[in-house]
Amino acid sequence: MAKVGLVYNLARNEQPEEGEPPDANAEYDSESTVMAVGEALRRGGHDVVFIEGDDYCYGRLVRAGLDLVFNMAEGLRGESRESHVPAILEMLGIPYTGSGVLTMAMCLNKAVAKKILAYHGIPTAKFTLLRPDVPLDTGTLQFPLFVKPLHEGSSMGVSSASVIASCDDLRRQVDYLGRTYRQDVLVEEFLAGREFTVAVLGNEAPRAFPPMEILFHQCPDDHGAVYSRRFKAEWSDEVFYCCPAQLDPELDQAVRKTALDAYQALDCREVARIDIRLDRDGMPHVMEINPLPGMAPGFSDLPRILNASGVGYDELVNGIVDMALCRCGLEHLRVPSAGQSIA
Repeated sequence: MAKVGLVYNLARNEQPEEGEPPDANAEYDSESTVMAVGEALRRGGHDVVFIEGDDYCYGRLVRAGLDLVFNMAEGLRGESRESHVPAILEMLGIPYTGSGVLTMAMCLNKAVAKKILAYHGIPTAKFTLLRPDVPLDTGTLQFPLFVKPLHEGSSMGVSSASVIASCDDLRRQVDYLGRTYRQDVLVEEFLAGREFTVAVLGNEAPRAFPPMEILFHQCPDDHGAVYSRRFKAEWSDEVFYCCPAQLDPELDQAVRKTALDAYQALDCREVARIDIRLDRDGMPHVMEINPLPGMAPGFSDLPRILNASGVGYDELVNGIVDMALCRCGLEHLRVPSAGQSIA
């Protein structure tokens, strides 16, 4: 049994403050999600300490006497916010679940992640960075294009307006996103094919689970084929998802291999979710790597995918802990049969 600190950031119920984006709270977890993870850890035999990942978490972490942290903290502010709690934990010498400081920072910066993928020869859409009040220069990029904030998660800033067909639309959306989110805007060639998300778990020999497909044809016609913030918030019923995706063996293998390659190229640990889309020729391209995937039971993509593969929520949560304990040389704290077989 381990004494596990569950570190998280709670979503605020109030409206975003003046000057904040309309979806400013989208990344943060609900109290029900935090409690679900905590109860799963307790059922797995661990002693759980709940710690809000706020400006005062450093002192709480120092005093808690933890064996391990289950890291769910999205961070409070800044372009590398998801790496802040891991950095504090490394400074304090407290082991934690999930990817390290550098991986968290690289994956949140979509341009950096895409450069790493390209270096390793992993397909990802051609892109550039633009900002408001700067002349448009898309270089050799071909319309239609897709635009989103450079370092946001949970589909923040992504809507049906993200698919761009003209220079006028591009100028308008770059200005809106740049000013609203106060950061550069990623502009990439739009991938016109099917979209999947793949759960990958493990360390030395990570495993890619059967992909889940996002079923855009179930959405209203005016929404378009975009896994937007609206899609995630309003359309959680099974009719909007297919898991496992209906794929021929060759394409299934290609999608899973692409996800595994991305996971390893960005040095992910324990768990991540990889978003993949096909181009017009049916080739899988990595859209994003999510090393801090949502954990809301029955709602978030990761537990939805694992559940479809016969892995229950408790097994998922405690399996992540088991993998981290083994990686950190703390095997003696593992609880037998708590979930160590999932990867």
